[in-house]
Amino acid sequence: MLSSAFAFQLTRSGEDIAPGFTATPQVLWENIGNLTSSNSALAVTARDYSEVWTDLTDAKTIKWDVPNEASILELRFQTTADADSTTVNMYLAAGATMRDGATESQFLLGATLALTGGTQTGTTSNVFVDTIVSTDAVLSGSETLDSAANRVAVWRVDLRGYKKVVIIATTLEGSSTLYADARWY
Repeated sequence: MLSSAFAFQLTRSGEDIAPGFTATPQVLWENIGNLTSSNSALAVTARDYSEVWTDLTDAKTIKWDVPNEASILELRFQTTADADSTTVNMYLAAGATMRDGATESQFLLGATLALTGGTQTGTTSNVFVDTIVSTDAVLSGSETLDSAANRVAVWRVDLRGYKKVVIIATTLEGSSTLYADARWY
């Protein structure tokens, strides 16, 4: 992965131009997990850090440690077939404990995403999700790119410092597998 800032020096007609910086490294897509079973939405009384991060099973959960340099997250998904319909909930936590280091943290519902498979073939020989409809997004600045176009829909959000992401499918087509890819900057 590249550094979060790049410096460069330009010269024009014998004079130096001050260095410039960019805060948007190009991070390649990374598979952060796959879902093969659905799960109920987490009850508001069952969102303690240990209940979510430790106790949920792998087949029903994607658990992702957000890299320290990540602020903006982009997600894309692949599913088994065109028109597969899946709903996922994304839960967020800043860490395992509150700042005092002793009090257990809580997960909050970050967003609910309704996903529909399209026709563009994905890297897993399945198809990319081409439609993403976001509701319940508590983070400002979430947006869906290229939705409902039979291509690759991408959901982008500013994580605002959250470092733990948990994704569960509350609905999943019969024998489908949902693949989740992320990139960040």
